[in-house]
Amino acid sequence: MRHLKSPLFALAAVAALLPLGCSSDEGDADPTLALTSPSIEASKPLPYEFTCNGKAFGDGKSPELNWSHEPTGTKSYAILLKDLTIESGQSAGDTNPEHPFHWTIWNIAGSTHTLPASLPTTQSVLTGAQQQNGGPPFISPGTYGYFGPCPNLGVAGGLPGATKEVHNDVFILYAFSEATLTPPAYDPGPDAANPLNPVRQLAKFFEAHPSLLGKAELKFTSDATPSTCPGFPNPPFACAEASK
Repeated sequence: MRHLKSPLFALAAVAALLPLGCSSDEGDADPTLALTSPSIEASKPLPYEFTCNGKAFGDGKSPELNWSHEPTGTKSYAILLKDLTIESGQSAGDTNPEHPFHWTIWNIAGSTHTLPASLPTTQSVLTGAQQQNGGPPFISPGTYGYFGPCPNLGVAGGLPGATKEVHNDVFILYAFSEATLTPPAYDPGPDAANPLNPVRQLAKFFEAHPSLLGKAELKFTSDATPSTCPGFPNPPFACAEASK
């Protein structure tokens, strides 16, 4: 009987280890949706070229964005840029709930995994995809191009009491099981002088969409301050003085 115990104990030890191995394999089988950029280090300052800094309000090119590990069944993507500091009410210079939502692009094909830098400002920049601008104070459903972080407009405009702030911002990637999303018609709201932000409305649409499979975020900071020029701020976000 003494010789039988050793093999039994060995089998029991092997059996005890088997569940551990299976658990580890299962945990590695489904990587999480990820959003990255060769130009953006997570939680670090966004390079000024992607902001309004030293330029007219609204200027600045869009960065390259890359993503991977999409959920099974993904057929389209959307990307949204918003200011987390304003949204949380922590900005001393801007508390308007319409202002955090800067820009979005949606109906990006499910086979796509890169958004190139320096997108044009037209409504459709990729096959089937559409973009929308929501930068204050020029909130308009007819303004499409990328609108980068620009937290210190009040400083540039010389508003009394305005001080330079560092804001937290985020790019959000949405993955959907539908190839083509059809947002509701833009609602400008009851006050024509203060129209509602179309990007905020699109953000709500994305978040509540029944085909949403997953999200990924890329957070960063910005202390961008635009330049001033005659008539500033001046649509379409450019002026001769700022371009010199």
